[in-house]
Amino acid sequence: MALSTKAAALALALLGALPAQGAAAAQSAPGTWAAAVHVKETQVVTIGWNYNGNPVGKYDWVGLYNYDPDKCGVNSYVSGAWQWASYGTSYTFTRELTDSLVGAYWTGYVSYDYASGQYRLMSSQMNILA
Repeated sequence: MALSTKAAALALALLGALPAQGAAAAQSAPGTWAAAVHVKETQVVTIGWNYNGNPVGKYDWVGLYNYDPDKCGVNSYVSGAWQWASYGTSYTFTRELTDSLVGAYWTGYVSYDYASGQYRLMSSQMNILA
């Protein structure tokens, strides 16, 4: 198995041990989370989400943010750290250790509001990455 495949498998295995976020009743806001592990000279980061019974919009996406997206805006996500929500329930990417994401980061679930023609933050969650 290649290093990146092993790293992704390890990250997903570790994430399976995390408690489910947003386990509230159907139709509550979508939930998000993030976790990171270091494998040799690489940091493996996974962002994840659940829909909590909500339909997934064609243009819904999840991103990782340096700051609370409610304050910095939905387009201020970490470069390369986002994924269309309809592509599954998690997204794993790697970064060199020199460019590691360490400390408090936020995940945000963003949905397109057709009435206003703008993206809206549906939910966010602070996460500690190491």
